[in-house]
Amino acid sequence: MKKRYIFGAVVILLIIQFLVILLISPDENSLKKQYSVYPRFGQKIWTFNMNKHEWRNYHKNDDELSKEEIILQVKGFEGNGGYTTYQLLTGNAQVPKEDVWVGEGSQEFLKGTKLYSYFPKNFEYYELIFNGVKFVPRELEISEIETLFNNYKIIKISDLINGNNTYKMTKKQNKFIVINDIGEDFYKYYIIPNDSKKMQIGQYSNQFSVSDSVEIRLQRLEGCTKAYPCFDIVIK
Repeated sequence: MKKRYIFGAVVILLIIQFLVILLISPDENSLKKQYSVYPRFGQKIWTFNMNKHEWRNYHKNDDELSKEEIILQVKGFEGNGGYTTYQLLTGNAQVPKEDVWVGEGSQEFLKGTKLYSYFPKNFEYYELIFNGVKFVPRELEISEIETLFNNYKIIKISDLINGNNTYKMTKKQNKFIVINDIGEDFYKYYIIPNDSKKMQIGQYSNQFSVSDSVEIRLQRLEGCTKAYPCFDIVIK
């Protein structure tokens, strides 16, 4: 009888352990999707054709010594602000072998044949332009952002400052994007959810989607101060 009880207890423990593993272990596909957003150091990401002025994803057969193309390879984060840097791989002697410094904690992404960058510290978007010698970030206009994210409703900081903080949502229009249109005086703000079940942050920190009416807040992490006031956003 004792052996039977011991055997039964062991079976129960194995079943419990199996269920715990299923509950705790993250889904493999979701992990791959999560880590694909963050490129690895040394990874070759994008290739730029200097004749066509077009970007594309890096291919394994791309020539690092090409005189017509430039490959961007992730180098790391440098400087006090953690600027994203890329190493240039090209056989064109006229292109200086200087690292590309993009932005503080910037997130680069390809859209069509253009390379863009999101600066999370100030809620701004840039296009990465090659001027014949080096790459220079060009800040996007509001109209360009609207075209780039045409399924998002734009929320401008200037409107929030003027007290226009109520926005309507529908089933088709439930995505919003906060844009800093007032310059350097507004930075290091974050979207603070008051109800995470109704609001989810998007791929970038200034994007969010809602599933119901909700009130959220735009603020610095240290809270609301006279120098850095908070802004309430009401979605109905």
